[in-house]
Amino acid sequence: MKIIWSKETLENYLKVLDYLLENWTIKEIERFENNFDELIERLKSHKEICPKSKLLNFRKCKIDENNSLIYQEVNHTIFLITIIDNRSFHSY
Repeated sequence: MKIIWSKETLENYLKVLDYLLENWTIKEIERFENNFDELIERLKSHKEICPKSKLLNFRKCKIDENNSLIYQEVNHTIFLITIIDNRSFHSY
């Protein structure tokens, strides 16, 4: 299954890493990256493992206690829409 990152997803991913680097340790960065990578691998095999979000035909997966991934599957391609902070108000 093909995975396509949106510009917003990449920007938010890097923001999370920057935040972790400034405020936490390498251990938390590695944990976030591992959680994210494992989630992407699971999505490749099971594209509908995460519940539908409130918007359109998106799905929302928890990466960790603070972050979630919003994605959409279209024609055997997974589009990574964005990464959101679970503590923030959002429409997903």
